[in-house]
Amino acid sequence: MKFQSFYLLTVIFMCFYIMDIKAYTSDTNLDLTLCSCRIWAEDSNGKRISGGKGYHDCSYNSYGSNFHRILSFPNQTYTVYAKVLASFEETKKRGPFTGDTCFHIHGDVDNWKFDQVTC
Repeated sequence: MKFQSFYLLTVIFMCFYIMDIKAYTSDTNLDLTLCSCRIWAEDSNGKRISGGKGYHDCSYNSYGSNFHRILSFPNQTYTVYAKVLASFEETKKRGPFTGDTCFHIHGDVDNWKFDQVTC
C-alpha cells in the first residue's frame, strides 16, 4: 500500500512540474511559377534550426490547391531565409522574429518576392 501512494504522489508531482514546451512555426505560401526553392530558419547565432539544405518544388498548382512549407522549431529568436534555384537574385532574409510568422513567396526565377503576410 505504501508503494502505491508513493507512485501516486510521484505522478502528481510530475504532472504539476513538467515544463510546458513551446515551439514557433513559420508558414510560407508557395506561389512561384515553375521554380524550386529552399526555405530555412536560423537562430540568432546563425545556426540552422529548421528547413532542409536541398531545394524542393515551390510552384503553385493551377488547379486550386494551396501549397505551404511549414517550419517548426524551439521558441527562440530566429530569422527566415528563402532562395530560388537558378535565380541571380540574392537570398532573401526576414527577421528577427520571436513568434509565429507567415510568408508568401511568389513570382518567377528572375523576379521573385518573399513577403511577410498576416497569418
